[in-house]
Amino acid sequence: MQEGLLPFPLKYPTIIGLSFSGIVVKVGSSVARFKLGDRVVTNSAGTIRNDSRFGAYQKYALTTQELIAKIGDEPFETAASVSNLYGDASALFLHFHLEKPSQELRSEHRAEKILIWGASSSFGAYATQLAAEAGYAVVGVASAQNIELVQSFGAAQFVDRKSPAVFQEVVAMGPYKAVLAAADTAHDQVVIGSILVAQGGGSFISTMGLRPGVILPSGVRCQFHQFIDDYLDLKNEEFTKWLWWQYLENAVLSKKLVLFPVQVVGGLSGVQAAWDLLKQGKVSGQRLLIAPNVE
Repeated sequence: MQEGLLPFPLKYPTIIGLSFSGIVVKVGSSVARFKLGDRVVTNSAGTIRNDSRFGAYQKYALTTQELIAKIGDEPFETAASVSNLYGDASALFLHFHLEKPSQELRSEHRAEKILIWGASSSFGAYATQLAAEAGYAVVGVASAQNIELVQSFGAAQFVDRKSPAVFQEVVAMGPYKAVLAAADTAHDQVVIGSILVAQGGGSFISTMGLRPGVILPSGVRCQFHQFIDDYLDLKNEEFTKWLWWQYLENAVLSKKLVLFPVQVVGGLSGVQAAWDLLKQGKVSGQRLLIAPNVE
């Protein structure tokens, strides 16, 4: 908030935080799918709704049953990272209109490539897995030290984000049916814009939107979406049920997902320290978590 990086306004006082896991301790009268004692993971809409009751960084938080999945005996810490998958699914299947994963891979997708920039981020990790599971060939861009991690997510090809020839290498592997910037900088967006120009133009989705000062070439557009809104839109009701109550639950309970590495940095008092680590660029290939009940 202090850095002005949140792409939506907040009113104060507020409690931020979107993804969390825990045990159901109370249910509303209209809740039929979950009961007391269920171990769940959720992604709350509280921050973008400016409703502090839904913020993740507190010991008890509200959420809506549409955005909850059961996690069985999966540890809360690893399950919390999985909820990022909702945004990946929205980007890939609702906005890029890619085919969803199914029991049988469609071989024709193997010739279609998806570019995931920032594939070693938590968002990029699950985007890579979803796209690969749906049968697409994923080209993952990340720092060289994370090549094995990205390959474990199912990327068919890898490019070092810091390579002086990153533009040429990525273009040579294309063209791309979809381009997702799971984690990017202003410089990254300039490079992505040039990549799209090389294949005739188009658009890419960035999880943070167009960075300040970035001017994209003609014929290139950066998209930003509040992915959580897609799941609160009644026209996407069936997709929401599929993602949260079918795909995500099955993926967690069957342990078929390669879970993104996590590190618990402490209780609520550790939020600032966690942000400082992120800001200083000291976090790569893992997600930092806060455990509210340890203090």
